Amino acid sequence: MIKLVVSWFFKGVVMGAADAVPGVSGGTMALITGIYERLINALASFRFGLLGLLRRGEFIAVWREVDGAFLVSLGAGIIVSLVTVLNLVQWLLSTAPPVLWAFFCGLIVASLIMLLKEHRWRRVDIGLFIAGTAIAASISFLGEMALAVTPLTLVLGGSLAISAMLLPGISGSFVLLLLGLYPAITAAVHARDLVTIAWVALGCLIGLLVFSRFLQWVLARWHDRVMGFMLGFVLGALLKVWPWQHDQQWLTPENYVNLSGQPSWFFTALLAAIIGAALVTLLSLKTDGSGLVKSET
Repeated sequence: MIKLVVSWFFKGVVMGAADAVPGVSGGTMALITGIYERLINALASFRFGLLGLLRRGEFIAVWREVDGAFLVSLGAGIIVSLVTVLNLVQWLLSTAPPVLWAFFCGLIVASLIMLLKEHRWRRVDIGLFIAGTAIAASISFLGEMALAVTPLTLVLGGSLAISAMLLPGISGSFVLLLLGLYPAITAAVHARDLVTIAWVALGCLIGLLVFSRFLQWVLARWHDRVMGFMLGFVLGALLKVWPWQHDQQWLTPENYVNLSGQPSWFFTALLAAIIGAALVTLLSLKTDGSGLVKSET
């Protein structure tokens, strides 16, 4: 059990670090490390009926119902990541972005190859995979909106961002960027503006409770079809983690140096990609004989 808790904690650290980067999804990290379905089922288990159990003092039953050990371990990792790794992520984004993007690129590519091999493909899955790829790639080219910062837009932004975080391939922070709310929300976090944070948190709570139940419902009915679609989303979202990008352009290392005026960090980025790919194996809890990641359900 201790090994499981430690593993869930470090997977939470990776999810938290991913969600700090616009364009990288914590949902992708959950999928490629084999905990995606367990996470969705645990979140969807929160319901009003649990209040009755709490009133009767049946705390152990509630803990088991919501998969408490799993959620607390994962949540602790996410929080620790946001407090510690977030600073490193933001520093890399400002000083050596190709290194950070390459790390996530290597991690996602290696995992995607494993998951594509493991999936039980049917003809309809191929169509859904292509559709998911096209939709995710299209989202990458969307222009930024400029929503006014109001309680309503903050709740809406929080709800959409947390829903996106549950989907592989879509970053919650990227959604906030598209809505034009990312600067205001990050500024509120740094300034400890509790009112703004509270409105966003309310939106996150609403999105979490509603969207997790929807995902649980569709996965229970069309599991392989949904997973095929989500794998397409992950492939399409790779556009957002190409290491050498500048002003929404995807460049070669040489062109990146010419246009951005910054070093390409080519060999360091290559090493980061290799480390990211190697990390997939370390984060895998359950594997079959071939070493492929299996989902925790």
